[in-house]
Amino acid sequence: MISAYVATLVFGSFYFFVDIPQLHIPTFSAFGLFVIYGILSFLKVKLVILFRLSILTATAAFFNQVFYTGGISSIGIGEFVIPPLLAFFYRPIKDRYYFMALCFICIVAMWVLTFTGYADNLLNDSLQSTHGLMCGLLIFTIVMIYSFLFRNALVVKNKKIGESMKKLQETTHKLIQSEKMASLGMLSAGVAHEINNPLNFIKGGIEVLEEGLSNEENLAFESDPCVHVIKEGLDRATVIVKSLNHFSRETDSMNEICDLNVILNNSLVMLQPRLKYKGKVVKELVDEKLLVVGNEGKLHQAFLNIISNAEQAIEKKGTVIVRTTKTGSRINVEISDDGVGISKEHLNKISDPFFTTKPVGQGTGLGLSITYKIIEDHHGRISVDSKPGKGSTFNISFSAL
Repeated sequence: MISAYVATLVFGSFYFFVDIPQLHIPTFSAFGLFVIYGILSFLKVKLVILFRLSILTATAAFFNQVFYTGGISSIGIGEFVIPPLLAFFYRPIKDRYYFMALCFICIVAMWVLTFTGYADNLLNDSLQSTHGLMCGLLIFTIVMIYSFLFRNALVVKNKKIGESMKKLQETTHKLIQSEKMASLGMLSAGVAHEINNPLNFIKGGIEVLEEGLSNEENLAFESDPCVHVIKEGLDRATVIVKSLNHFSRETDSMNEICDLNVILNNSLVMLQPRLKYKGKVVKELVDEKLLVVGNEGKLHQAFLNIISNAEQAIEKKGTVIVRTTKTGSRINVEISDDGVGISKEHLNKISDPFFTTKPVGQGTGLGLSITYKIIEDHHGRISVDSKPGKGSTFNISFSAL
């Protein structure tokens, strides 16, 4: 609006001083209308209405100016070309297509009026250059204003994108944590039972020690095996609790040094209460540390999800194979089962959020989706080979540290 005030006031004053009433009267009239629109904007009149009135007023002023300064050959014709082109790219402008259509109609009308001899040029030769410079400055000002609007719109859009990305990251984090808690709930009963076994070893050893302590002659004979049983129970309980701790730890750091062999062993420990009823687990892990940079807790979650899926795919008895290899700078993890397999039409959907073939209430469809996201965040690659009735193989590869 300020540019409209300045343009109509400057051009109106110029036309007044060179005494061209056909130009200064309409131009000052447009200035007066812009002043009224400005006052109405403070009175809370709808800005859309004022915007449309401003466009019509400016178009009428431009049309009158071009009509009396040479018609289609006037440098002012650029006022009908540049603004609509800029408006086309500046999407926040409302009714920009109507504005473009109006300018196009004005150009066609001016072309007709010029070639039929109705348009005139009231400026003498000495004023042509001055008027041309003023029109050029006006067009330049319009371009600068649109550039400023473009920049502001881009800043606002980038800010919104940033806020959306932040919300998406927060939601993803909550989703991963929710799936982790769901997995912990699923494992809790089996892990509790698994911890109970070494506790029974410890309890039995202590009972025997207590009995032996009441008879000093038997102490030397009884103590060694009891201590061994207690130590074995403690070691077993420590391994289970340590595995749970690695899985449940909550940190966003992606700069941890992670040993994939350790992570796979921990995942197998946590799933052992369920795996032992489905057959056997074959581990073929290379005898060296397989180090990658990432988040240990999230990698535990990813591999636990894959191994858990392998266990669930075996309906009665079968085999789960966990294999690691290292080729050059790539670490490869292969997790196979001889379960029911995945049909071809489902194979491309297993990474989709909420996709599941399990009955209602038995799966959220988030496990593999989150797994794919975790592997992707660690710059890894994952692929699946599967045949219905034959089983599935998940191949995961990472860059070695």
